Amino acid sequence: MKQLIAKRLGLLAFVLVGVTLITFFMSHVIPGDPARMMVGQRASEETLQEVRRQLGLDQPIWVQYFTYMSGLFTGDFGTSIRTQKPVIDDLIAFFPATLELALTAFVLAILVGVPIGILSAVKKDTGYDHSGRFFSIAGVSTPVFWSGLVGILIFYKFFNWLPSSGRLDFAVAPPTKITGLYVLDSLLTGNIAALKNSIWHLILPALTLSFAQLAVVSRQVRASMLEVLGQEYIRTALANGIGGATLLYRYALRTALIPTITVVGLSFGSLLGGAVVTETIFGWPGMGKYVVESIAFLDFPSIMGFTFVIAFGYVLINLLVDLAYYMLNPQIKQ
Repeated sequence: MKQLIAKRLGLLAFVLVGVTLITFFMSHVIPGDPARMMVGQRASEETLQEVRRQLGLDQPIWVQYFTYMSGLFTGDFGTSIRTQKPVIDDLIAFFPATLELALTAFVLAILVGVPIGILSAVKKDTGYDHSGRFFSIAGVSTPVFWSGLVGILIFYKFFNWLPSSGRLDFAVAPPTKITGLYVLDSLLTGNIAALKNSIWHLILPALTLSFAQLAVVSRQVRASMLEVLGQEYIRTALANGIGGATLLYRYALRTALIPTITVVGLSFGSLLGGAVVTETIFGWPGMGKYVVESIAFLDFPSIMGFTFVIAFGYVLINLLVDLAYYMLNPQIKQ
């Protein structure tokens, strides 16, 4: 187990260095001058050059990269050109909103996708199976921005059932900050008004974000369950009188979960990255909305900081997936 963790941590560091290389050099080949965006079009050449010097943009690109990397090792992501605050402070401020949205969407994808996949496999080639496959195809094929706009049109404009933007109504005070997750903080502080309102605002963006991943999870569970249900040990269990829920959940589902864990684990990383579109559509004040505004301002430190955090999340999830593999089946060769 220790060797596995050490090996994966080494690969994690390698991937993160590669991500920093790609994002850094891409930010320097994109047309545009962040210093000019910062000082405005009417600023003098002397002012422009002074800002470039303060930002380190007058240094050779390899010097800028090593300066950036040395900052990362100390937790310094640089200063946001747009907000004039340390990028790490901005990310810490916006991360809880993104995490709350992604976690909710992830739980919905698991709670709905896994049962749909199991039912489709057990009821193969029946109406249940056809409906589940149609639902999966629709989820995979529908762009997030389109499903989000349709959701707003139906549930906000036509029926006025759900709010269209934000984490809380203006009239509702946020709960006392403990974790930054409004639902959890409302529970911990007993703020029922904020709890109800935050859940109400969370439903529509979470459903939108989870739709595509829910479809992927259900398809994977169905395929894995069909493969497992056709194996010899399942038929042996049936011959010995084992059936029903015991057969499905104790014998079949546990084996089927091994390949499913990869999809489930990576879906959480996809939810963090996919929150960019969802947060923009629903005005959700998270990292996704923050990075979209930073892109419009050519705020490269913020963009690279966001990319680094998402990449770190992906590789960390990969490590957790490998550990889950080992726990489910220690015989798997690492």
